[in-house]
Amino acid sequence: VIDVYGLTKKFDGRAVVRDLSMQVKRGTIYGFLGPNGSGKTTTIRMLCGLLTPDEGTGTCLGFDIRTETDKIKPRVGYMTQRFSLYEDLSVRENLEFIGRIYGLARPREAARAAIERLGLKGREDQLAHELSGGWKQRLALGACTLPSPQLLLLDEPTAGVDPKARRDFWEEIHALSEEG
Repeated sequence: VIDVYGLTKKFDGRAVVRDLSMQVKRGTIYGFLGPNGSGKTTTIRMLCGLLTPDEGTGTCLGFDIRTETDKIKPRVGYMTQRFSLYEDLSVRENLEFIGRIYGLARPREAARAAIERLGLKGREDQLAHELSGGWKQRLALGACTLPSPQLLLLDEPTAGVDPKARRDFWEEIHALSEEG
């Protein structure tokens, strides 16, 4: 699903990602490890078509990461490292809104299914800003998986959550990996 060679991205003349090559097979859980500022987020943003590499070539889901980003974006679920949903909307409202953005035929039903699958039942009317870090991460995972993407790109998905929430989150990721 990912096949890239020689990716380089510079900001203000400084290489943040330098000559990265990687191949990732479908169904694989693949992780980047490194300190802050080592280019993990920049790499993810290049893979999903949000940033264009300065050098290098490659494909994501079979589409060119330079010229076919419009085909990559709707097929990738990207969960940012910071909670990026609407704090003043409820869990259900956030998921229904995301479903409408993606043009799902039945956004209410999709939101209901995500709430059930991620153990958010009983919290569907709770405002996002009232959720703990672990519950926010579940909501964000629900949002990025709502349109059934072919690839999930998760940027520090369990940073700042407690050990039990982290374990639950990764169990869900492994279950999704086995489905796809």
